[in-house]
Amino acid sequence: MSVPVTRLTVTAGVAFEGRAAATAWLESATGDAAGRAAEVRAAMKLVNRALAALRAGAGDPLVQDVGATRALAIRIGFGEGEQLAEGEWSEARELPPPRRGRLEDVGPQSRVAAVLAGRDQVHPAETLLLRARLDAELGREAEARYGLGAARAALADHPPGEGDRIAAQIAELERRLG
Repeated sequence: MSVPVTRLTVTAGVAFEGRAAATAWLESATGDAAGRAAEVRAAMKLVNRALAALRAGAGDPLVQDVGATRALAIRIGFGEGEQLAEGEWSEARELPPPRRGRLEDVGPQSRVAAVLAGRDQVHPAETLLLRARLDAELGREAEARYGLGAARAALADHPPGEGDRIAAQIAELERRLG
């Protein structure tokens, strides 16, 4: 059985003053968790900007944003243009796998079971809030603000039992956006 895999190569297009400078940058970029996270976050922002443009250009709402937690492998490195286009590097470091996030926790699985059994439901404001959070993380502030407005409207139209919790989360994201 074959499984489709997509390889993404994000290049910064920065010219180094020789291999020693490139190696020094690589050591700095991969030397600590904060540096690695910053590099990966910047690359994922660029990838998701491209996917947003593709989604709009193709008129296909199913073109999804991607996150680093779903990657099979993440490498940071450097190389020449043609070399990188072929997925090769002059030098690279494979990063430790990122934490997979909340999907591995028991709570989300219990919620899925409750929704499927009809004991719980997903309020539209929850979905809109999650999308607004993603938009904010990816620098799409206008979309995030519209999403928060839609989430507030959904709460007003159909107040859920957990309305206060969702409203507090909306307010927190609004504060972060200024």
